[in-house]
Amino acid sequence: MSKNSISLKWLFYTFLIGLSLNACLSIFTIPQATFSIFPFFTLFFAVNHFYGFYIKEADNEVSIRPAWATFFIGIFSHTAYTGALYPELGSNFISITITLILTIWLMYKWMFGDKHYNA
Repeated sequence: MSKNSISLKWLFYTFLIGLSLNACLSIFTIPQATFSIFPFFTLFFAVNHFYGFYIKEADNEVSIRPAWATFFIGIFSHTAYTGALYPELGSNFISITITLILTIWLMYKWMFGDKHYNA
């Protein structure tokens, strides 16, 4: 793996961890949401696989900030989805806005990266 590339495995699994973590929390906190065991399975397997990738690619410093961004994109996108399913819970404007801002930042980092120009 080159030093300047963002690991797509890290991004995929951190998104999946954030999505399933918020799904697990919404099962217990939202009375309209029905119980399902699948978000817990998804969270367990995603954390297990991500830990394996983290151990193999421990020197990948470039992927840490984008991985945190995709983790929060997963959390806030599931919050927006839940707000769309149950409009009586309130507005989901903040979660959609944060998701879009983080997604735009992630696309910028992915396309341009950390380019430092010397004079």
